Amino acid sequence: MIRTLWIFVRAGLLMVGWLIGMSILLLFVFILWLPDCENTRYETLYSPNRAHKAILYARDCGATTGYATNISLAKADEDIDTGFRIFTADYDNGKANLHPVHPELIDINVRWINDRLLELSYMKRMRGYLRKSIW
Repeated sequence: MIRTLWIFVRAGLLMVGWLIGMSILLLFVFILWLPDCENTRYETLYSPNRAHKAILYARDCGATTGYATNISLAKADEDIDTGFRIFTADYDNGKANLHPVHPELIDINVRWINDRLLELSYMKRMRGYLRKSIW
C-alpha cells in the first residue's frame, strides 16, 4: 500500500515537472517567434529652418493588432528610431476617419507653424495613446 502510494506520488511529481518544463519551452518558442513591428514612413515634413523634421508613419505589429498612426520629431539627420515620438493613435475599430490616400493612417494633417511649433489636425473619434508637447 505504501509502495503503491509512493509510485503515484512519484508519477505525479514527474508529470508536474514535465508540464512545467514544457510550459517554459513553449514560452521561449513564443517569445522567439513574436512578430517584429514594422514602421512604414508616409511623410517627412521639415521645419522651416530644416533643423528638425516631423515623421508621419504607420506601425504594424502583426495580424492581431491594427495599424497605429505615429508622429516622431527628430533632428534633420536622425530617423524614426532616434526621434522622439509625440503622437500615437489608431482608428478605434472604424470610429475615426482613415486618411484619404493612405488607409493605414487615421485622417491627420501635419504642418509646421514656425521652427518650433508643429500643428496636428485630426478628428476626435480616433483612439489616442500618446500625445506629448515638448520644447
